[in-house]
Amino acid sequence: MKAEPTVRAVADAATVPAPRTPERKRQDKRDPRLSVARLFSEEKARRLWDSLPEEHRQDHFDSANMPTDYLHAFSKRAIDKKRGWFTQSLSLRGLPEPMLWELAWCVHQQVADGYGINTTRMGELRRGLLLAVEHGSPAARAAISLMALTHEEWGREVRGALMRTNASVNAYLPTWVENGLKHLQDRLAHAYHDGEWWRLNVWNPALDRRIPQREHEPHGRAVANFSQLTTDWFREAAKWWLSVQLSTERYVWSSVKSRLDHLKWFQWYIDQAGCAGPHLVDSPEKLRPWLRGFVDSLNNHTAMTGPNRGGRLAKNSRRGPLVTIEAFYRWMYDNSAEAASVLGDARWTRLGLQHTVLFRLEDKPRLTNQPPDDMALEDEVISKIAAGSGVLAAPKAEGGLEDRQAFHALMLLIRTGRRMNEVLMMDFEPLLPLLTTGPQPGKEPDGFVARLAYQQTKITGGDPPTIPVDQEIVDIIRRQQEWAREFITAQGAPAGTDPRYLFLQTKNNRLGKRPYASATFHSRLGALTKILAITDSVGRPVKISKTHTFRHTRATDLINAGVPIHVVMRYLGHVTPAMTMHYAKTLAMTAEREFLRYKKVTADGRTAEVDPSDLYDLLHLDQRADRVLPNGWCMLPPRQVCSKGNACLTCDKFVTDASHRDELQHQLAQTEALIDRRQAQFTARHGEPMSEDNIWLAGRLAETSALTKVLVALDQVSVHEDGHLRAVRGAGTADRPEPSSTAQQQEPT
Repeated sequence: MKAEPTVRAVADAATVPAPRTPERKRQDKRDPRLSVARLFSEEKARRLWDSLPEEHRQDHFDSANMPTDYLHAFSKRAIDKKRGWFTQSLSLRGLPEPMLWELAWCVHQQVADGYGINTTRMGELRRGLLLAVEHGSPAARAAISLMALTHEEWGREVRGALMRTNASVNAYLPTWVENGLKHLQDRLAHAYHDGEWWRLNVWNPALDRRIPQREHEPHGRAVANFSQLTTDWFREAAKWWLSVQLSTERYVWSSVKSRLDHLKWFQWYIDQAGCAGPHLVDSPEKLRPWLRGFVDSLNNHTAMTGPNRGGRLAKNSRRGPLVTIEAFYRWMYDNSAEAASVLGDARWTRLGLQHTVLFRLEDKPRLTNQPPDDMALEDEVISKIAAGSGVLAAPKAEGGLEDRQAFHALMLLIRTGRRMNEVLMMDFEPLLPLLTTGPQPGKEPDGFVARLAYQQTKITGGDPPTIPVDQEIVDIIRRQQEWAREFITAQGAPAGTDPRYLFLQTKNNRLGKRPYASATFHSRLGALTKILAITDSVGRPVKISKTHTFRHTRATDLINAGVPIHVVMRYLGHVTPAMTMHYAKTLAMTAEREFLRYKKVTADGRTAEVDPSDLYDLLHLDQRADRVLPNGWCMLPPRQVCSKGNACLTCDKFVTDASHRDELQHQLAQTEALIDRRQAQFTARHGEPMSEDNIWLAGRLAETSALTKVLVALDQVSVHEDGHLRAVRGAGTADRPEPSSTAQQQEPT
């Protein structure tokens, strides 16, 4: 479903706000050069040239006129290696003047963005263009702009010129021309386009500053290519819808990318089934069958990649397109009148209420977002990863990967539990003073010494996120800062310049403006996984490249250490407890420890005569919700049915502990108050109070007696000398010891 964007795709959109006429569209399809060439005008090219600083408006650059910023960006090429003669010169002479202007402007933009200029490749590009404009077809000989032909057509013109002239050049020259022009034409397309930014078919935030972006966007270098939405009305409406969502901050850039991928599925179905236009079908009665066909197509589609390869698409992969299409049509219905005006297509006014809810609940698979049980890594696994992580930084000659940045980033991931992008996109100086009014934490060997600021790229709003960190993390950051400074200095950055990010992309990033790529980090960790071949306690391979496991592990460690949930929420940057508990699976041993903190007491106030561990296994609180009572637990075997109604306090299967003391105390007070009210009513009606053998009063007195015994027993729980609970039979069991012989004082837990 994905393809590389080309300048033709960029240029297919209108260069002015008004849509193209049907005749113009037909012309562009007959001759694709028109759709590219119409972006150019000599006046626009002149404006690009005039925007350059005076010292950069040159038709060649050598040691006599080389601007300072170009000196470190231009690569050196050998003239005579034996004598050590090298040059950085670059000539643009001989080309048509507008073409020279375009090339000079593109060179300047690439240098300003921190990219390097390969003078050898740029020289070959000029040579290929000269061959084409001098010996190519009439179209090439008439060209005065890089935009006159597509980059593929320029490649063909160079091949034709070489055949005509028999010139002795590198065999890869046509390919170099094509590849070099592709990026330059994309850059020029955005510069020449003077309409609304969203009307372009390719959205490239790196080249078009008008596209709304967050200050720190993890996917800021990704391109959104709408050319694959080949139905005109659908493509233009999708661009408008997503541009509004992006401009109003309803979506961020990564959301736009995922929504566009969802829309491609709908285009795929339109190509198969056809449609009547924006309203999809001619009558409301036909809409449901048509949409049902789309649902069936998704359900029957065979997954080509991923864990479901060869089978059905995963639930979330099928649900996503349905939700996105429905949101798109609901918004278009709400704005149908404006859509008709902006898009120049009156058919959008034909949308009805039936287009606001396109799919039924049963059409959409239930959202699944449950992490697998192995997301939290074992302590032994973490220790093995940390011990073997030095391979990332070790030299290749020693079997390492020679990537100190990846080593430092992995150490921070393990120790902080941050998301991968939160680490890779940290500011160069992410450390802040630790605000404290108590003793200096630096005096404690394991205390916090600073606060670490990170980019919260998933949840927007709120205060700038920070977490407290210890000296070990500070040392890792300081070592990475040293590496980053050395790197940009070697790249020719001005002295004293600090990069923008702590972790840096190492290619075409002279000024440190771009962060270390997540794809590169995944690749490094994948290689580390193969080298270390770590398995967990049951022999399952551990994929270190699944970086989110470190976050789950950190969250689980905090929960199991007894850290309050609101503190864990703040540490992880979550806004709801549900988000935190999704990440942190409480370990079984922790749940058991919390359960056993409270001593179990039966209905007659005696300690339960069951080993606490056996009692825990009996109850299975996470699976036996039917045995959980408001004031305790029922130990009735699973297959038996209770016949006592609400008489739990007189049942020998009932146990409770101190965690229910408040509820038990409240129940006692309510029962006593109920007895007083009923006695007053009985006396008023019969002239005397109920006797103790009254069946109702006897039951209530038994409850108050049981509650009183339970509350007393919770304050004085029996224990053996070795600290274990003494097991005592419950109510109604024969041969029960007396409370006085079993109860003794115990320290509060």
